[in-house]
Amino acid sequence: MPGEVVQNDYGACYLVTATARGALRRGDAEQARQSLLGSVTLVRGIRDKTRARLQEQGFNTLADLENHPQFCGESKRIRELLEAGSTEELTEVIGARLSKSHPSVLGLSGLHDDADFLFLDLETMGLFAGQPLVVAGLASLRPDNTIIVEQYIVRDFPDELALLAEVNRQVGAHRVMVTYNGKSFDLPFLTGRSAYYGLGLKPPRVHFDLLHFCRRAWRDELEGCSLRSIEQTILGISRETDLPGELVPEFYYEYLRTGNAGFLKPIVYHNRQDVISLVNVFSSLVELWTNRT
Repeated sequence: MPGEVVQNDYGACYLVTATARGALRRGDAEQARQSLLGSVTLVRGIRDKTRARLQEQGFNTLADLENHPQFCGESKRIRELLEAGSTEELTEVIGARLSKSHPSVLGLSGLHDDADFLFLDLETMGLFAGQPLVVAGLASLRPDNTIIVEQYIVRDFPDELALLAEVNRQVGAHRVMVTYNGKSFDLPFLTGRSAYYGLGLKPPRVHFDLLHFCRRAWRDELEGCSLRSIEQTILGISRETDLPGELVPEFYYEYLRTGNAGFLKPIVYHNRQDVISLVNVFSSLVELWTNRT
């Protein structure tokens, strides 16, 4: 596979770079701000009955609540977070008061630039961090509507440390990470493998795990909520020759045993499609919820 050897203080791994055409649909920044400013239930202690009573008294927005003796402090703090674009803290506020998969959480994406985003997908030799990581796919965005996919590959298990260092560097350089089931798998796996080698992973400041948003958006339309199911049903993409993820360990061991990169290529292609699909699924979710507003 055409690529290059990447060397760092921890060794070397292999990098394959590809491009795809595509643009990211982010939330509308002003719409997100106005929606959240009008959501008084973001303030602790305010539920439906309290909200109705407050509305009768003329308290309809967070700005209105700054004149309320009980709710003034927190409403002011949330408004200031919105003005400052502090999506890290706003994500926690919305998740605690509404839901971690609430459309308002994804709407915060409008407060970021394309350059803030890093899309990540891992291919591993097992489901637990005791097994090695063999391919890490990272996608970022360019102003000319180009998706840049960088895939760090372990040519043999000693390369894993260098791969982890490169991935950790990129995660630390971006404000937003996007995964599919990453909160349960990719991020804990990456953290666990980094800790195994004594590396510290700086966690992403904002993490959009698309699995939870997809379940909320399309659970009535899908039999399952795998990324492949989303691709087929929502994006209209069918991977006719794709390698199933559960066969990654078998194919990688065959690559090591034979030295034949033909067993490695399907793993790389599978990972590449996964990470590109993350961009498209993200955009589809934003478009869906924008049209419903």
